[in-house]
Amino acid sequence: MENAQNKHKIIPKEEMVWEEGIYEGTEMCYLWEDPDLERYVFLVRCHPGSSIPMHDHPRREIAYLVEGEVRLNEDVMRKGDFLTAAGAQAHDVYTETGCTFLIYIDYNPSKHRFEPIESMQK
Repeated sequence: MENAQNKHKIIPKEEMVWEEGIYEGTEMCYLWEDPDLERYVFLVRCHPGSSIPMHDHPRREIAYLVEGEVRLNEDVMRKGDFLTAAGAQAHDVYTETGCTFLIYIDYNPSKHRFEPIESMQK
């Protein structure tokens, strides 16, 4: 008999639940979590013209751009590009076209206060 913990998990696109994101013009869809180890996987959808202010991450962020195009600081990511950042490797995010990221983080986002870098320096 197969143990439910040993079975893989598939979430059909039609069953994914999107909710308002942390920043205006964004949505999030949580896909998987391991709260004991503080590991999370989710999608972030940024609507055309939206931005996320300059911010850093307490631990590792891994992101894959599923669709669209986005600027992080002066760098441009396009569909299929990969990003990793942690600690003082801060970035802002802006998209003219809209985009969707698949993100893995190894910290609990509800325990980390995502404040723009400018407000943290005041």
